[in-house]
Amino acid sequence: MSKKLCYVLCVLPLFAQAHEITSDEKFTPILNVGGRYLHSDSVYPVARLANALEAGQQASYQNGNAFDYGDVGLQVQWTNDLKILVKGSYHGNDLGNEFSLEQAWLNYDYDANKNNMLSVRIGRQHVALGMQNQEHSHNWTMGVEPLVMRASVADGWRDDGIDMRWQHENGWYAGFGVYEGNSFPSSKSSGLNALSARVGWQQDNNYLMGSIAHFNVNGRSTEQQTALTHSHSQASCEQAVVNMVCFAGDSQLAVLAGEWAFPHYKTVFNGEAWLKQEQGDLFSQTAKVDYQGIISGGWLMADYQIVRQLHSFLRYESLQARHQLTGANAALVATEAGIAQSSERPYRVGVGMMWTDDKGVRISLETHHEKINQQSNQLLLLRYQVDLWALVKSSQ
Repeated sequence: MSKKLCYVLCVLPLFAQAHEITSDEKFTPILNVGGRYLHSDSVYPVARLANALEAGQQASYQNGNAFDYGDVGLQVQWTNDLKILVKGSYHGNDLGNEFSLEQAWLNYDYDANKNNMLSVRIGRQHVALGMQNQEHSHNWTMGVEPLVMRASVADGWRDDGIDMRWQHENGWYAGFGVYEGNSFPSSKSSGLNALSARVGWQQDNNYLMGSIAHFNVNGRSTEQQTALTHSHSQASCEQAVVNMVCFAGDSQLAVLAGEWAFPHYKTVFNGEAWLKQEQGDLFSQTAKVDYQGIISGGWLMADYQIVRQLHSFLRYESLQARHQLTGANAALVATEAGIAQSSERPYRVGVGMMWTDDKGVRISLETHHEKINQQSNQLLLLRYQVDLWALVKSSQ
C-alpha cells in the first residue's frame, strides 16, 4: 500500500480523534494538561434536561479558574500494521477529581490490495457514532457539549469491544462494531449489548458519514442524584427503589455528520444531525408503563480562518423530544422520570475563537447564549491547553 493511501485510510477518516497519533516513531508518549475559566449567569450545566430521559443529574461546574484535566499515555507502533494505545485522564473538580482509563486498544491493519485496507481494533475505544463522538471532549473545537449529544450519549460513548472497518483509496469507508454497552444510553450488564455500524466518504477536509447504533438496555436508572464522578459505567436497576425510575427495552441512534470546506473563502461548514428512539418499559415503585420516546436535534458550525494560527467559530444547536407513556399512573411516572415538561425546545448559540501554535499550545475563548428548561443563560468559557510532549520536542 502506498504512503498516500495509508494516510488517506488511517488518518483522514479518524481525524477527529486528536490522539490518533500519526508519528512514525515507535514510541510516542502522551502528556497533556488543560485548565479553564468559566463564568455562567446560571448553573452550568443544568442538572437535567427537561425533555430528555437522562440517567441521574449532572454536577454543576464552579465559576472561575479551575484545573480541567491531565492526560498521560503511550502509543506504540510495533510494526507498520500493528499499534497499541493506552491513555488515562485525571479530571479536575468539575468531574469529581477522578482518574480514569480513557482508551486501551490494539489496532491491526491488513492491506488487502493496493486500493483496499481492512482493520480491526480491540479494546476500550471511542465509538464511531458521528464524528465528534470519536474525539475526547478535551479536544472539541468548542468545549460546551451540544445539547442533543448530551441527551443521546451523556458526555460521549466510549466502550470496550471490537471494531472492524474497510477503507478504500478513493475515500470510501465502512465499519461495524460490537461492544459491552455498559454506558449511557445502555446499562451495565453481562455480555455484549451494543452494536454500531457506519458508512462514509472523506477527502481532505470534506466528508459525509452516516452511522447507527443499537443498545439492548437491561434496566437503566434515572435516579434523581447528582453525578460526582466521571465514570462512564451506567449501573442497571432490575427493580426500582425509592426515588428511582428504570427503563428497560431498546435504544437506537442514527447520526448524519458532514463537513465541506471552501478554501477560497477560508471557511469550513460542519455539523451533525442526531435521532434517538427508545421503546420498552418505564417503571418505578408507583407503576409500570409502556414507553416510547424520540429525541432529535443537531448543530451547525462555521469555521473561518482569520490567519494560519487563529480561527473563529459560530455554532447553532437545538434539541426536540417527544415521549409517550401508556398505562395507569403514566403522568405520575413521567414526572418521576423528569420528562413531564418534554414539549420545550432548548437551543444554544455560541461564538468563539481559537489560537494554536506549533509547539502544542492552544487557547480558546467562547461565549454561548442558551435557553434550557425555560431559563435563559449566558456563559463564557476560556480554555488553555498544552501538549507537553510536543512542547518538549520543539525545544530540543
